[in-house]
Amino acid sequence: MITLSISKFAVKLNGLATASRLITLLFVLPIILGLIGTLLPAFDYLPALSHYQFSLKPWFNLFESPELWGSIKLTLLSGLLASLISFIIAFSTISVFYESRWLISIRNTLAPILAIPHAAIAIGLVFILSPSGWIVRLFSPWLTDYERPPIWVSVQDPYGLSLVLALVVKETPYLLFVILASLEQIKTCELIKVGTSMGYSRLTVWRKVILPILYPLIRLPLLVILAFSLTVVDLSLVIGPNTPSTFAVTLFHWFNDTDLDMRFTASAGAVLLMLIILFSAVCWEGLYQMIVLFDRKRWSNGKRTTLLAAIFHGAALTYLVCMLLAVLSLVVLPVWAFTHRWRFPDILPTSWSFKKIEQLSPLLFELACVSLIIAFASTLIALFISILMLEQKRNRPKSTKWFDRFIYLPIILPQVGFLFGIQVFLIWSNNSGSLVAVIGLHLLYVLPYVYLTLSGPYLAFNQSFYSQAVCLTKKPWHSFVQVKLAMLKPALFSAFALGIAVSFAQYLPTLTAGEGRINTLTTEAVALAASGERKKVGNMAMLQALFPLLIFMLAQWLPRVWTQYRLRLANFFHV
Repeated sequence: MITLSISKFAVKLNGLATASRLITLLFVLPIILGLIGTLLPAFDYLPALSHYQFSLKPWFNLFESPELWGSIKLTLLSGLLASLISFIIAFSTISVFYESRWLISIRNTLAPILAIPHAAIAIGLVFILSPSGWIVRLFSPWLTDYERPPIWVSVQDPYGLSLVLALVVKETPYLLFVILASLEQIKTCELIKVGTSMGYSRLTVWRKVILPILYPLIRLPLLVILAFSLTVVDLSLVIGPNTPSTFAVTLFHWFNDTDLDMRFTASAGAVLLMLIILFSAVCWEGLYQMIVLFDRKRWSNGKRTTLLAAIFHGAALTYLVCMLLAVLSLVVLPVWAFTHRWRFPDILPTSWSFKKIEQLSPLLFELACVSLIIAFASTLIALFISILMLEQKRNRPKSTKWFDRFIYLPIILPQVGFLFGIQVFLIWSNNSGSLVAVIGLHLLYVLPYVYLTLSGPYLAFNQSFYSQAVCLTKKPWHSFVQVKLAMLKPALFSAFALGIAVSFAQYLPTLTAGEGRINTLTTEAVALAASGERKKVGNMAMLQALFPLLIFMLAQWLPRVWTQYRLRLANFFHV
């Protein structure tokens, strides 16, 4: 009888194969439509605007644009530099602080930093680094003699250095998280013990032994970071240069130009940006292979120390500076939100007030509700799809191979490369500007992160617990929910919190699908970032950072007390 119950449940799971194929199709279809909607206008074909013949006119217009080469140069400089610095800092921090109490503290700070949307960090950095920001105030006037803000460009500088700093502050914690997870797949402690027993210094072991083993495991996350750095829009709008701007921001302006013919030039530029990402990824991998080729002989040259030790320690200390900037960026948001009067060069406001937040409370409440509805809806759907696909993968791994291959596309492809192509089809299907369309586009970005976060713990689950529960209860679905999902609570809550954070951070998908009719805290904060209304921007960015942070804290706390309170409630109602 028990075997029959399990067999029936297995038959139901086998019926999920069709559902998994349908989910794969529905996931890939928007990406394909978006790419088609970008490729066709790139070659002057868009029937909606009465362009029925293919031509290379958009490409000629693109290469004749005066800001093209400046934007591309700035994009390559900021994107490659930020990715390289983030990797060096992350790897150096792990290698210097590994097996120390410092690493435990660093690990505990990763979740809160990862939860904060990019735009909130960027806005906080603007408040800190600007000529009238906290850093200048700390040294004025006693050291700098500045009674007024100096006339210099410390944010939105023409070289994109402030953008690089913002990218490093946001990307380095993610790389640390990835490296720490990857180190669990290799015998790191054993390698260090063997290496040090042979007289090699710890840093030499990390450089000569662990790095060659580690890099293939983190290659894909590194390429994701590289693609993000080259295509980020919201961060560039807030803290990046304006004349010229990065190529992604230039395309964003072209797509939103009142002259509809600029859409064709923008589509050609989006295709070019995809080629730039591909070229950058090839150059990145080629550079690594060249380094390996020239460094291979040094791996076995017998030298027990490395000349790069000072660089390793300096980069590790740089991470602490980055985290300090991230914390200050979060602290300065509520300071500006509740400021009434704050004159330069005072370090803190001379008077505080709740007046501004009271005036904005109706708008803030509306934006917060919309943001939470979109985030919860997209994350819950992503969580359901992830559980379904992972359950199918456990039973029939081959049935989800295409889904596993395509799941990375939304986070690798540039948003400007296919989101505006999707917008063409949303307008054609009369769904543009709807809440459902916004949730659907958010789901496109939330699902990969939720699925990848949940994949490891879910597939590593000991299935014997579930089998024993079915043997005792003869209720497969009841055992699945009450035993298997209950034991996976920490992973489920973590994936849910990450999904909420990813949804809150979406700027371009919200604008594309919402057409300005559906606004969130992120879209309003980015739109107001350049307005000079620091109190208003502070309120928006504060709430934008607050909700994901609270949900991450709840995700860490609830799994520890869930079972205890559930048992108490069960005993109470039983009595």
